[in-house]
Amino acid sequence: MIEVSEIETQLEKRIESLVGALLPNAVKIGKEMCVGSIHGEPGQSLRIHVGSGSRRGWWVDFAGGDDKGDALKLVAVVRFGGDIKKAVAWAKGWLGLDDSDPARVEQVKLEAKAHAEEKARAAAIEEEKARKGARRMWHKATPLQRGDLVDLYLQRRGIDLARLGRAPGAIRFNPELQYGWGDQSPRLPAMVSMITNLAGEHIATHRTWLKPDGSDKAGAAELGLDDRGRPNDAKKVRGKYLGGHIPVWKGAQACPLRDVAEGTDVYVSEGIEDGLTAAMADPSLRIIAMIALGNLAALELPPQIGRLIILKQNDPPGSKADQAMKRAVSHHRAAGRRVCFVTPPKGVKDLNVLTDMRGAA
Repeated sequence: MIEVSEIETQLEKRIESLVGALLPNAVKIGKEMCVGSIHGEPGQSLRIHVGSGSRRGWWVDFAGGDDKGDALKLVAVVRFGGDIKKAVAWAKGWLGLDDSDPARVEQVKLEAKAHAEEKARAAAIEEEKARKGARRMWHKATPLQRGDLVDLYLQRRGIDLARLGRAPGAIRFNPELQYGWGDQSPRLPAMVSMITNLAGEHIATHRTWLKPDGSDKAGAAELGLDDRGRPNDAKKVRGKYLGGHIPVWKGAQACPLRDVAEGTDVYVSEGIEDGLTAAMADPSLRIIAMIALGNLAALELPPQIGRLIILKQNDPPGSKADQAMKRAVSHHRAAGRRVCFVTPPKGVKDLNVLTDMRGAA
């Protein structure tokens, strides 16, 4: 019997023909085929990767709430309202696969195995290339200095590194970092931060682009708009960071996270600014940033820590962020960790808002 994963492999191999059959208005732009949405109108918000490598067949629909998936899911959402069973049946017919032909079944299985091995090799090469690029980006930036634009930006957020006595070693400054690709992409000052795993390896690099005067994060005026008319995100990560963290502040112990003393509480913020706000309140704290809420459950933590204390944001009850937080907390508690919260006052988004001076007269 032909497995679903083997059908996915066959679809990936024929991805350009598949996109043509599902979405006739799609046009090829570089390594992607683009169309307006899963409904097939002209445009570029739905992007399907058709180049070689581990991402072949992967797609994202920026017009549909950032929906994404593999080639089989594309069949499901375009043709069958998300029904995978119907998509499997359609794909087998489109591919000409027949479970009753033993020779053909064996051929498909061998092709799928070879494809999976090739995809794994490509993914490993891509990950190492991205990791090296992330490290180069961080090393090209300079350690923070009093009066540089990252320092000024943080001061506007109510974070005075001079009061802490030193700057975080993981956070650096690039006065002119390119945003995006191509000769027309803007170059702006940026806060460039190291992301490490528990072993201490530099696995990815986080970037926050700033306005030219350092008064705030860069916005639409500097970075432009995305396909949905929203300001492009001023924060990006180069490299895979699942399980990793930004070592925002080491506090009373100068050692790596993996070597903290037995019972040390670890404070976790979503962003760098919240973490540094907590450090301003108590410089003895050990603080790391999770980068994104979706990474909280995967955080690699040493077994000897005390409490895991989350610097929580006031997300609306029942929102996707609220649900993701609850799942992550359940995961860590199931692992035997004691999870606590520092929650900002009602009506305040996060801790940094309490010290943020950008709106001050």
